[in-house]
Amino acid sequence: MSTIKALKGAPDKSIGLFAESASITELPDQEHMDGLVQIYQNALQEADEKQASTLVFPSLPLADPASRMFQVINTLYKTMRDFQDTHKYPEEIRIYCEDDRILNLYMVVWNMYYAADKPSRMNDGRWD
Repeated sequence: MSTIKALKGAPDKSIGLFAESASITELPDQEHMDGLVQIYQNALQEADEKQASTLVFPSLPLADPASRMFQVINTLYKTMRDFQDTHKYPEEIRIYCEDDRILNLYMVVWNMYYAADKPSRMNDGRWD
């Protein structure tokens, strides 16, 4: 079963394939979101071609308003889930967040839209 995890810390590039192309310094505006989705799809495709069991993404940079990040994270989760539903690799996706506020957004979006039940929620021990 494939998984997606948001984790605290710097990206651990030794664990799997690191999606270097997904390291961005600014969120694109809404009209350029397709470009960011394409970057993620390319990284996912590369992981599939290399049969990488783990794909490591850096988190998005913090941006205001948080609602904009919420929308972008949701779009990227959907991209990752759709890909994992139709491909064997990557089996696991790890998103490393160096900032607690960003990690919280990743976890909230996951828990609201993607967690089917309480055990599948992302939780680092601060909630529930």
